[in-house]
Amino acid sequence: MNAPVKPAPQELQLRWCNRFAAGRDVTWHSHAETELVAVTRGQCRIRLGEQVLEGVRGSLLVLPAGVAQYQETIGDTRTTYLGFEAPPGLFDESARVLKLDSDDPALEWMEQLCDSHLARPPLSPEVGRTILTALLRRIGDLDAATGSQARLHPAVRTARAYLEANLARVLTLADIAHAAGVSASHLSALFAAQFGAGPLHVLQRLRLERACWLLSNPYLRIHEVAAFCGYEDENYFTRLFHRRMGMTPGMWRRKRLGGSWRIRRGGVEK
Repeated sequence: MNAPVKPAPQELQLRWCNRFAAGRDVTWHSHAETELVAVTRGQCRIRLGEQVLEGVRGSLLVLPAGVAQYQETIGDTRTTYLGFEAPPGLFDESARVLKLDSDDPALEWMEQLCDSHLARPPLSPEVGRTILTALLRRIGDLDAATGSQARLHPAVRTARAYLEANLARVLTLADIAHAAGVSASHLSALFAAQFGAGPLHVLQRLRLERACWLLSNPYLRIHEVAAFCGYEDENYFTRLFHRRMGMTPGMWRRKRLGGSWRIRRGGVEK
């Protein structure tokens, strides 16, 4: 494996890896992390709202964080899958399928990540981060080669960039449509086709992704995280976070940091 040209960003975190080997469906569920699924045998069909991704042997599926998904498994199917968190703007998490050659390094890196994560004891986080960085850069190269992002409607690309640049602002559908230069109804239809959800739902997803990332910083208070993510009301942010992630922001932080952490003036105490 060739070493990445640039060091792996410290905010990039591999959260889980595993393998699936069965002929059964996987019922509706969602993850707080972006998920990559490599199909190594058989065939599956993953539904994301109205969007359907077809996975066959050699396919790599990108599944956005926080989106409900249902896997229809066709025959004896095997996959290798992982979930990760990345700082905003590092990786395009829009749903898509990449077709890989049998010798593509992305498949090897998926297996290496799974092996290293399942090892006891697991390899160091730095090793996983380095391999994951190489994998994400390879996906970026494949996107560029196939022109997958170029095929996006220009209004979708513009609107998505506008959302990512304005996560802390109060935005309406009209604001987003105006920035994209199309009507609100047309933009909603474009987003539903691409992401399986409307612009405001995608905005909420992006905000909660940023919240998950910011909560890994123990020096930020919960109300500061909420404000950075566009929520002025901490209680509303907490309810929304709990409804989507299944736990409060404080519980999420303790789980990520591996203990009961408290913020104090001038530092952190455990």
